[in-house]
Amino acid sequence: LAGQPIRWLLLDVAERVLPELADRLGRTADEVLRSRGVEVLMKTSVDNAGPKGVTLTNGDDVPTRTLVWCVGVRPDPLVAEIGLETAKGRLVVTERLNVPGRDDVFACGDAAAVPDLTRPGQYTAMTAQHAERQGKLAGRNVAASLGYGRPGTYRHHDLGFVVDLGAGAAAANPLHIPLSGRPAKAVTRAYHLLAMPGNRVRTAADWLLERLTGRQTVQLGLVRSGSVPLDTDSPELPHRGKDSR
Repeated sequence: LAGQPIRWLLLDVAERVLPELADRLGRTADEVLRSRGVEVLMKTSVDNAGPKGVTLTNGDDVPTRTLVWCVGVRPDPLVAEIGLETAKGRLVVTERLNVPGRDDVFACGDAAAVPDLTRPGQYTAMTAQHAERQGKLAGRNVAASLGYGRPGTYRHHDLGFVVDLGAGAAAANPLHIPLSGRPAKAVTRAYHLLAMPGNRVRTAADWLLERLTGRQTVQLGLVRSGSVPLDTDSPELPHRGKDSR
């Protein structure tokens, strides 16, 4: 591909980049992508994909032989089949993590739409920071429902978010102080390093070598095209039809 013009398009049905995070983080990510030559098309998706190109939902035909489909974060499809109230595929719960009117059913993490008491009218984001804390509270409240201890409510004031955008770019708002560029990259890498349960020295050494020698290209995995049809409701589950043999 050396010397050949390459066109990159990023499509998303959301109204902006990184809609789950603060507006400034989304704007920073958008600016970085556009500065790298990526065409960012929001509120747009793929309507049809063929061997010679794709048709977008806005009616545009894009000739291409490469389509990368990123599913993103979503609850397990099983949640929608339980028969209880859901919000965007997540099980609606109270601030005590139990289903309204059901003191014997609890949910937390990505599977639960937990009301964010620090932002009335919104649900907590689907992040590990919330999931870890909700898991502990869910266990405590389950015990309380059995007569051991007292239940608590979920309230978490986050200290900000960090987003690694690859190379030397990042977006961060530690303690809600907006950062971008190299300062954001340093904060992002430091946070991720501290959050790791082990192998910190090796990871830090790998990051340093990457900056000095450049990143190596490796193959992480391969999924046959017929294994994940575009019309599936559960793209994270392999398709077991005859085309995937």
